[in-house]
Amino acid sequence: LEPRWVEINNVQIKINLLPKRFEGMTIAQLSDIHHSKYVPREFVRRCVRKVNALCPDIVVLTGDYVCRSRAFLLPVAEELSELKAKEGVFAVLGNHDNKDNTFHALSKAGIRVLINEHVPLYRKNDYLFLAGVDDLWSGDVDLRRTLKGTDDKPRLLLAHNPDTIELGGAADVAFVMAGHTHGGQVSVPFYGPPVVYSRFGYTAGLFRKGNTTLYVNKGIGISGLPVRFLVRPEITMFTLRSKKIEDVLHEKCRC
Repeated sequence: LEPRWVEINNVQIKINLLPKRFEGMTIAQLSDIHHSKYVPREFVRRCVRKVNALCPDIVVLTGDYVCRSRAFLLPVAEELSELKAKEGVFAVLGNHDNKDNTFHALSKAGIRVLINEHVPLYRKNDYLFLAGVDDLWSGDVDLRRTLKGTDDKPRLLLAHNPDTIELGGAADVAFVMAGHTHGGQVSVPFYGPPVVYSRFGYTAGLFRKGNTTLYVNKGIGISGLPVRFLVRPEITMFTLRSKKIEDVLHEKCRC
């Protein structure tokens, strides 16, 4: 009932030891597009325009660009090539994505695909790391390899599946951006989503595990039943903020 009613969620993320030049950095997230006959090209184009209107510093894409059919891959890549971001567009792959075909299509569209690797993001002499892992279900996640060579600067991680946060090595990450669950896609009043594709209950929104913040985007597409109910498609706009000393003290007191 709500497959085209997109909501834009603005979320502030507090990062410990965030370099000063990255204060206020904005990151727009699109996830789970699932371009198909039920998620038409015009809708994808409209979502791309919505993202561009936000004028983000970075755009991140967290997997599942089609519903397995290769016929929709080039069209969705062409639409995503229109994404505009001052400091780049980055992506990881999901369980519906053929690794080789999707990697080449997105790369040709000017999108940097991260598969168990990281890139430094520089602002003059300041920097942090943006990393991306393979899919937890269909790929070969290697967090050790992904983070190898990073230092004590903040690490941001793209992962299609939010359960990636439960793997060893995730504790070294400040902020994880994920998708996969569609927020359940259907939510029953007074009950919630009957089905959630997360073993640990990471349905949608913000979570905290140790020193790591996780955000699970509800995606803009659909799979399985061509419907959303009480789970609107989502574009997320993150703003990075430095975690102040008083924030850390408050967390310790709360524990």
